[in-house]
Amino acid sequence: MFERQMPDHFGGALWADQTLAHPVGIAALIAALVALVVLPRRYAMLPLILIAVALPGAQRIAVLTLDFTFIRIVILATLALAAARGHTRGLRLGLPDLLIGLWVSWGMIAGGILSGGFSGVISGAGGAIDTFGAYLVGRIYIRSLADLRHLLLWLSLIAIPMLAFFLVEQFTGRNLFGFFGGVPEETMVRNGRLRAQGPFSHPLMAGVFWASLLPCIAALWMARAGSRPGLVLAMACMVLIVANTASSTPIVAVLLGIGGMGVYLLRRYLRLMVAGGLACLVGLHMVMDKPVWHLISRIDLSNGSTGWHRYNLIQQSINHFNEWWAFGTKSTGHWGWGLQDITNQYVLEGVSGGLLQLLLFVALLTCVFLRLGRTLRRTRNRAAYWLLWGVGVSLFVHCMSFLAVSYFGQLVCLFFIFLGSAVAVSERSPSTVRRREHAMAHPGTAIGSPG
Repeated sequence: MFERQMPDHFGGALWADQTLAHPVGIAALIAALVALVVLPRRYAMLPLILIAVALPGAQRIAVLTLDFTFIRIVILATLALAAARGHTRGLRLGLPDLLIGLWVSWGMIAGGILSGGFSGVISGAGGAIDTFGAYLVGRIYIRSLADLRHLLLWLSLIAIPMLAFFLVEQFTGRNLFGFFGGVPEETMVRNGRLRAQGPFSHPLMAGVFWASLLPCIAALWMARAGSRPGLVLAMACMVLIVANTASSTPIVAVLLGIGGMGVYLLRRYLRLMVAGGLACLVGLHMVMDKPVWHLISRIDLSNGSTGWHRYNLIQQSINHFNEWWAFGTKSTGHWGWGLQDITNQYVLEGVSGGLLQLLLFVALLTCVFLRLGRTLRRTRNRAAYWLLWGVGVSLFVHCMSFLAVSYFGQLVCLFFIFLGSAVAVSERSPSTVRRREHAMAHPGTAIGSPG
C-alpha cells in the first residue's frame, strides 16, 4: 500500500519573509515593468501573464515582514498604470464586484481576529493583491470578447514552448526552472511516475491551469476566431502538459471540460440537467452507506491519487464545524493525519475566514455563472455565443477542481484574472452586447475596448 510522506514544513509557506530572487528573474521583472510602460493598452496584461506563467511564483523580495512576490509587484504596477492613464474609465461596477470586495474585506478582518493581532490583517492585505488586484486587472483590461480572444491567443502561443520544458523535465527528471529557486530542481516522483510542474508551485497547479484553458481554446476553434491548425496545436500541447503532471485532478478537469463543451448540444435543457444532477446527488446521498462526497475517494486516474484524503478532509471539516464557523481556525492538523494539507478550496475558505467567507466565495461564483447565463440568452452571434459558453465551461472546471485542490502560487493570480474577465464579458447592457457581437464578427478590431 502506498504511504504518503509528509515533508518538512508541509502545509506551510516555505519562503515566507525570505527574499528569493534570481538575477535572471530580476531581469525578467525589470523587463516586464519596462514593457508595461512602453506597450499600448491592448498589451498591458501581457507582462503580468508572462511573469505568472513562465516564472516560479515564489520569486519575491521581502521587506521587513512584507513579501512582494514578482507577481504582486507587476499587479500593483499594472493597476497604478491603469489609474494614471485613465484605463479605468467606463468601468461599470456590479454585484460581482461588491461580492469580491466583501469577500476580501472579511478575509482581512477574520485574519486579524484569528491571529489576535495586526499581522493577520497584513497577511490578508498581501493575499488581497493576488486576488482582488488580479481580478481588477481582468476587469479593467478585458472589456470585450475581442480582448479576451487576444488573451487566449497569447496563452495558446505560450503553451507551445512551455510543453518543451515539461517534456525535458519528464525525460530527464530535472526541472529547468529549478535554478530560479522556488521549485525543486529534481522532479517529484509518485508511484514511480514523474510529476512535472515546470515553473508552477506544484504539478496540480500546472495541470489544472492548462486544463481549465482547454474549453476556451476549443470555443475559439468552434468560433473560427483564430488559426484553426494553430489552436489544435495549442490544445494538443495543453493536453500533453496535463498528462506530464501525472495527477488525477487535472485529468478529471480535462474530462469535465470535454463534457461541458458537449453539453452545448443540449443547451436548451441546461437548467433541467442541472436540477436533475442535483436531485441525483441527493438521491445517492440518501441510499449510499457513506455520504455522497465519498465518491471522491474512488477517483484515481493517475495510479496514485489521494482521493480518500480529499473525502476525509470534507468529512472532518463537517465534524469540526464548531471550530471554524465563526472566523476560521488556526490549524486543521489535529483533524487527522495529513489534514493540515487542505486540498479543497471550499474547505480552505471556511478554515481561513469562517462560514461567512465561504458563503461569500460561493455567492461570487454563483453570481458570475448567472451573469454568463443571462448574457448567453441575449447573444445571437454564433462566435460570441461559443466563446461565452467556453468561459462558462472553464469556470465550471475551476469550481469542480476546487473540490480536490486549493489554489496557491501563481494559479491564484491567473484564476482571478480569468474571473475578472468573465465578469467583464458578461456585461448585460444592450449596447455592450451589440459591441461584443460586432467585435467577434470583426476579430481584427477590439470593439468596446478603449484606446
